[in-house]
Amino acid sequence: MIKFLFSLIVIMGFQSCSNGQKPVANVPHQAVSSVNVALDTTWKDKVTKSDDEWKKVLTPKQYYILREQGTERPFTSEHYNNHEQGVFICAACKNPLFGSNAKFDSGTGWPSYFKPYSSKSIYKSLDSSLGMSRDEISCQRCGGHLGHVFDDGPAPTGLRYCIDGDALLFVKEEKLSKLVVAQGCFWCVEEIFEAVKGVKEVTSGYAGGKETNPTYKQVGSGSTGHAESVEILYDSLQISYDDLLTVYFNAGDITQVDGQGNDIGRQYRSILFYNNAIEQQKANDYIEKLNASGKYKSKIAVEVVPYVNFYTAEAYHQNYVKINPDEPYVRAVSVPRYKRAIKLFPQLLKAH
Repeated sequence: MIKFLFSLIVIMGFQSCSNGQKPVANVPHQAVSSVNVALDTTWKDKVTKSDDEWKKVLTPKQYYILREQGTERPFTSEHYNNHEQGVFICAACKNPLFGSNAKFDSGTGWPSYFKPYSSKSIYKSLDSSLGMSRDEISCQRCGGHLGHVFDDGPAPTGLRYCIDGDALLFVKEEKLSKLVVAQGCFWCVEEIFEAVKGVKEVTSGYAGGKETNPTYKQVGSGSTGHAESVEILYDSLQISYDDLLTVYFNAGDITQVDGQGNDIGRQYRSILFYNNAIEQQKANDYIEKLNASGKYKSKIAVEVVPYVNFYTAEAYHQNYVKINPDEPYVRAVSVPRYKRAIKLFPQLLKAH
C-alpha cells in the first residue's frame, strides 16, 4: 500500500505538468544569468561525449536532467519567470532550442513554449515510464533530455513544450540578424566583414545553388550553382542593413561579371541574398543609385536574389586569413583587398 501511494503521488506530480491547470505561484522575478554565444542553426555534426566527459562540463543539476532524464522541482528554475528577450539554448551543446517569443505562462511551474527555435532544435520520442505514455523532448544535437510536449498549448501550434529549466542556458537578445553575401573568395569577404562594428560572427560557406551540403571541391568546379559566400551575424542595434550595404559595395569590384580579380567563374560571382521585401528594395535602390552616379564604366554586376540556404564550408576555411597570414594567396590578394576596403568606411569599423 505504501509503495502504491508513493507511485500515485509521483504520477500526480507529473500530471500537474501535463494538465497545465496548477495556479501560478507568486515567485518574485530574479535576475537571470545569460551567456554570450553565437546562435548556430547550421551545424552538421552531432555532439557526443562519454558520461565522464559530460560530468566534467555540466553541473550536477544539468547532468541529472540532460543525461539521466531527471525532472526538476516546479517553480525552481531561474528561467520559469524569465521574460527577457532572447533565446534559450541547450546547456550541454549550446544548440538554440526556444525563442523568448514562443514562451508563455502555463502555470505548471516549468518553463513552457509553443514552438521550437528551428527545425534543428529538438526531436520527439515516446516515453512510457511511470505507467504513462508521453512524448519526450530531447536536444537534436546532443540527445540531452529536455522535458515533454503536450497538446494543450496556445495558438498557433496548440502545443506546450514543458521544459526543465536546468537543461537550458539563456542568450540575451541583441537584435541579432543574418545577412548572406557573395563577392569572390570567401576568405577575403570574411576578413572584411569581421572588422565591422556590430558584426558578431562571419562564417564562410556556400549559397545560391541547388546542391545539398556541397564540398569546396564541388563548388570550385563550378558545377553546383553555388557561390563562395559568407553568413554575417550582426547586432542590428549597432549596425544597420544600410550600413552593411555600404561595406559590401566597397569591398571589391562590383562591376566584374562572374568573378573577382583573377578568381573567375560563377562560383565567384557577386550576390546579395535578401531575407525580405524591404532588404530586396534597399539593395536594388542602392544598385540603381550607383549605376546612375556615372562613377562606373560598367553596370553593377551584383545579383539580388532571395535567400534559400547557406551551407557552412569546411572547418579549415573559417578565419582563414587570420590563421594563415603567410599563405601566398592571403598575402598577395586577401590582405591588400582588406586594406583597400576598410579605408572606404572607417566610421563603420570596430574600435581597436
